[in-house]
Amino acid sequence: MSDRLKAVEQVEAWVRERLEAANQGAHGWLHADRVRRHILILAPAEGVDPVLAEFAALLHDVGRTEPGAENEHGARSAAMAEPILAGLPLTDEEQETVLHAVRWHNSGRADTPLLCILRDADMLDGLGAIGIMRAFMSKGHLPPYDPDAPFEEGGDQWPAAHASDQVLGQATWYNWLNTDKARQIAADRTAFMHTFIAQIRQELATDDRRPISNIHYPIAD
Repeated sequence: MSDRLKAVEQVEAWVRERLEAANQGAHGWLHADRVRRHILILAPAEGVDPVLAEFAALLHDVGRTEPGAENEHGARSAAMAEPILAGLPLTDEEQETVLHAVRWHNSGRADTPLLCILRDADMLDGLGAIGIMRAFMSKGHLPPYDPDAPFEEGGDQWPAAHASDQVLGQATWYNWLNTDKARQIAADRTAFMHTFIAQIRQELATDDRRPISNIHYPIAD
């Protein structure tokens, strides 16, 4: 095994230990691992070194294990990653390439190929069935939806007042993807989210406001 692949295993173990210990939920180790899998699909299409891509994906959310503002977690991740990368068989330029992507992955910047695919890999994990699951995980402390306007289009307000706002917001992430490959992957996932939104709105669309205890359901055969 090459020194660079051994370094990937080292970083993976370091990140996994911290994310699992911090119990990050929607942004925990399973998320980081899926983003790593996504980025390894995107990297060849954009001519990005897959090892550098893997480092960026593994490290991108480690800053969430430290206190601080949500919109600054990329900067915290980069600060935590810097001494780790310094001890690996990487050139100064390679280290800075990874740190730049990690630092700005939660911004609107898209000024390097690695940053573009890291942002895309991260957003892909917010789409489809997994995206819906993560939306409810991340906003589990909020009411699931507004009973007077459940999953209403345009309800993707921020900060979210209901978990449904997070679902609606994530369903728009297709529009923010940077690469053709990511858009190809995201097309079916985005369509599924819109199907889910339409279905749940249909299920919740009723004027029958009787208390649930007064409704008697037939027993299935």
